[in-house]
Amino acid sequence: MLVSKEWLKTFIDVDADTKTLAEKITRGGIEVDDIIDYTDSIKSLVVGYVESVQKHPEADKLSVCQVNVGEHTQQIICGAPNVRQDSYVVVVLPGGRLPGGVKIKKAKLRGEESHGMICSLDELGIHSDYVPQEFSDGIFIFQNEQIPGDDALEALLLDDQVLEFDLTPNRKDALSMIGAAYEVRALFGGEVNEPEVKIDRKADGSITPVTVSNEDLEASPFYAAQSVENVTIGPSPYWMQIRLIKSGIRPINNVVDISNYVLLEYGQPLHMFDRDKIGSDTITTRYARDGEVMTTLDEKERKLQPTDIVVTNGTEPIALAGVMGGNFSEVSDATTNVIIESAVFNKVSVRKTSNRLNVRSEASSRFEKGVSHVFVLKALNRAAYLLQEYAGGTVVGDVISDGALDLEDSEIVISTEFINNRLGMDLSDEDVKESLNRLGLGVTDEGETLKIAIPSRRDDLTIKEDIIEEVARIYGYDNLKSTLPEYSKITPGRLTDSQKKTRVIRRQLNAIGFNETINYALTSDKESRQFTHRTQALGLLMPMSEERKVLRNSLVPHLLKNVTYNLNRQQKNVVLYEIGRVFEFIDAQSQPNEIDMLAGVMTGVVGQTEWLGNGTPADFYYAKGVVESVFDKLGLTEHVTYKQEELYDELHPGRTAAIYLDENFIGYIGEVHPKYAQDHDLNRTVVFEITLRDVLNIQTRTIAYEILPKYPSITRDIALVVDVEVTAHTLDEIIRKSAKKYLVDVFVFDVYEGEHVEAGKKSVAIRLKYLNREETLTDEQVEAVHTPILAALEENGALLRS
Repeated sequence: MLVSKEWLKTFIDVDADTKTLAEKITRGGIEVDDIIDYTDSIKSLVVGYVESVQKHPEADKLSVCQVNVGEHTQQIICGAPNVRQDSYVVVVLPGGRLPGGVKIKKAKLRGEESHGMICSLDELGIHSDYVPQEFSDGIFIFQNEQIPGDDALEALLLDDQVLEFDLTPNRKDALSMIGAAYEVRALFGGEVNEPEVKIDRKADGSITPVTVSNEDLEASPFYAAQSVENVTIGPSPYWMQIRLIKSGIRPINNVVDISNYVLLEYGQPLHMFDRDKIGSDTITTRYARDGEVMTTLDEKERKLQPTDIVVTNGTEPIALAGVMGGNFSEVSDATTNVIIESAVFNKVSVRKTSNRLNVRSEASSRFEKGVSHVFVLKALNRAAYLLQEYAGGTVVGDVISDGALDLEDSEIVISTEFINNRLGMDLSDEDVKESLNRLGLGVTDEGETLKIAIPSRRDDLTIKEDIIEEVARIYGYDNLKSTLPEYSKITPGRLTDSQKKTRVIRRQLNAIGFNETINYALTSDKESRQFTHRTQALGLLMPMSEERKVLRNSLVPHLLKNVTYNLNRQQKNVVLYEIGRVFEFIDAQSQPNEIDMLAGVMTGVVGQTEWLGNGTPADFYYAKGVVESVFDKLGLTEHVTYKQEELYDELHPGRTAAIYLDENFIGYIGEVHPKYAQDHDLNRTVVFEITLRDVLNIQTRTIAYEILPKYPSITRDIALVVDVEVTAHTLDEIIRKSAKKYLVDVFVFDVYEGEHVEAGKKSVAIRLKYLNREETLTDEQVEAVHTPILAALEENGALLRS
């Protein structure tokens, strides 16, 4: 919202410089993002009267003008096509300056002297998008008689600074000049003056009165219309044009400008219909019919939906309520009779329509926040008055309306004790009353409580906490006392055990070469069922899209999307991980369980060194090594086991392992199924996913360091022939259970299938390491331990190869 200080002063007499005004408004809760100063860098700008205009003898597009600038007349060369005799213009004198540091000097143009420059609005710092069409290719010309030599900025109403409000969604009341005036009143005091309205109504006119009806009061709780006849389309007065320009709106003509001007005054959007083009004597509001079509002002055909609200002539739509008018009923240069619309529309419907059609306007941005009922008829009457005064119109009959306005104040009961308890202050009842009265809220004593009357313009105030906020910002946030929190037990600030472990995981994965990613917690129905046994996900009531419809059950689908995104951009080697939450569905009425997870994905070559040209292809075993390194850093290696299992359809059935923490399943490592990889344009890709909740909850014992062994170890290598279904993990378990002592390591160093091994069998070579930390082992001691291990292996079907 752009607030002109010059315009604001017509609503409230504020005696403060612009910087003080901006500073206090910002401290009061509305951030002033910028101050646009139209006087900045401008010097020696005066009103000039063009006494004569002659064609330049040496240039077809230049004119030699004699311009009265007050004390004298001087010659100025002008290239504007619209310069004319007997007109008042803006002149910058020699030695003067324009925005951007442009200095004006005496000059000769094709042999003719020029003492100054006649200015266009662009040259005065007005953005070209806001310059009226009549001045877009030439100089600015005053509509009324001026005094030559007067300050041109003052005459133009540009002796002004404009405050740019950055409003939060709840402060719709400040989306108008009168709302800004109430805010200034609360901060500086004074009284708010509403704009003048003196309508000379004519009981009967030459046009047939319209009737108004609302088919659905949910769509339009209130709709009002006022007939104005015999209007003359032309430029609006320049003071109105300049104020619109300063507010970021381009002037069009007096009728359109008046509707925009009143919108900025009251925050109430209006619409002007050409009475003779409506096509009937009836105006009806309703929800659109499914598949109904209308063409809007921008000449685009819009296919409507049942959630859209339309204004109709009883049969067909003439406007898309709150968003845009129809093309056949718009005001044109030939318009003579006008219907002014002022209404209340369902804000949710307007927001949906505006977002769906991607049509954003000053009107829709206000309707979708909800307009203040108290200004609906005031804005309508103000527009009728301005059409009467500046378009020569005649206001015919009374306002025609249907529905009802909610003009009753709402109430909030609160106590000063409640406010002080929340603010940590010691305000008196009088302090609270003064702050609320300055906001224009009614305050009544009710014993130990205060009853606050909330006017319609501040319907954003609905609960006690809203009142506390208003008291705090008007009393002054700077006046809130700085106090230390009360505490009975002092605890040092430090990371929790879970936070420490999470940081260990991040450091380890980053050290290996992984990059962390963060994805949306929302996904599609289809993806929510991938890489998980969960078949249901918690859905959103109003999802932003089908791709963001439900809460995720796994981190892996989004990580694989990240890989595809990188592959499509020639990044062939991708290693990513994410630490985030998945959401376990319970039922539609319950909040889901939030589960912390760790997931990773690898594709291409990992650990590659460009100058050596080495690297390791991303496969199951590399991923297993990554996961094992994480568990090793957490001190959980002895708790974790891996078992080959078929888990999900998206994983390769022969290259997937389930991860168990003690006896509990906590995740998996696996290669993506070739079919899934093909469907998603992936190369060979490996993923893992671990439930962090279980990992972080395990309390590891304090690490006990051992001195390096003084005595040598002894190794024994064995080769076993077993069924191909027997896993190395099974053999490892048999060996460790059978070893009574001295065994410190079991390492599988070879697996062979093929020639010299029976079909359906495989050869597994295992190295066993024995160590006695107290003395040197003898062969006899090793054999005493080693022989029972061989026996146990044979008992479980393993054949010892010679």
